[in-house]
Amino acid sequence: MTEKRSIALFDLGETLFEPLTRAFGERNLLKFARQAGVRESDQSVIKSFTKSKREVAIDFANRSFYKHREFIATAFAKCCQSLGSDGASVADDYATAQRDDVIEHLSPRADCFSTLEELNMRGYGLGIVSNIDNDWLEPLIDRWQLSDRVDAILSSETARSCKPDRGIFQYACSQHKCTPSQAIFIGDDETNDVDGANRIGMTSILFRDAHEQPTRTAANFTIQSLSDVLSLTILG
Repeated sequence: MTEKRSIALFDLGETLFEPLTRAFGERNLLKFARQAGVRESDQSVIKSFTKSKREVAIDFANRSFYKHREFIATAFAKCCQSLGSDGASVADDYATAQRDDVIEHLSPRADCFSTLEELNMRGYGLGIVSNIDNDWLEPLIDRWQLSDRVDAILSSETARSCKPDRGIFQYACSQHKCTPSQAIFIGDDETNDVDGANRIGMTSILFRDAHEQPTRTAANFTIQSLSDVLSLTILG
């Protein structure tokens, strides 16, 4: 007999919440890159940062734990270095500016709260699991009253483990007093969310915006809106 899935765990950024508008990230990137002495065109800086961030993400995915601030600062410094400048002196300032914009401008998707409310009415345990530092996450919890909407919220800093490491998923299961097979995990990242959830035995659901090009995924299910979760028979 298939075990009923009774816990729904969600990634936060770019899953429950909309992606931060690119304008904020590009504004901060260009401002601090110029302070670091980078003179290349805006497009060259943006392209270099995209490449650097992807390379750093691959490297950091092999670590069991890191601070999100470190990840952001490292990607920025690597970008500046690739363009012939030393960005280390302003990398932390860049990370702070990114944090401040996330706190001020990150907002939930249109069907975020209604989906959580419906799952709650159906009796499912709800949680948020995010690779984010507490000084980024806690202001968002307060602003959007997230503690009133889910049963538990877990940061990688609290867990001392970052997705896709097993530790953060195990910690989340302990919060909800469930086995991995009782939980579904919904996230937008193939490595951090899908691979991490699969590794521990959760049912993985990849959130993919309708405008995104379909790609191969190891996820058990894919959805294009949060409310699509409500129609999945795997919920029991």
